[in-house]
Amino acid sequence: METAAHGGAPNAFVAENATRRGVIPLDEVALLGVAGPDDAMRAIIRMSDGDIITGTLGDRIALGELVEISPAGVVIDLANGFATFLRPYPWGQSPPG
Repeated sequence: METAAHGGAPNAFVAENATRRGVIPLDEVALLGVAGPDDAMRAIIRMSDGDIITGTLGDRIALGELVEISPAGVVIDLANGFATFLRPYPWGQSPPG
């Protein structure tokens, strides 16, 4: 099985489970993982409407601006002045609830 360089989930697992019910909450925003070298990481985010977006540091997405991307997760500056942290979904564990 091929393993992702960052994010902790095997690439095949992410590809197979990113949009399957019961694997990640489909009605919530979820960080699927990060990819790329440390100085140019990209965040792969599944939006609550099902869209999969990829963004780099400084990009504006529907939620706000990506201000930090690391294997630990993503920090987004929200339009309301707050920030939020998205951590990679705990692959291999049951979804909450």
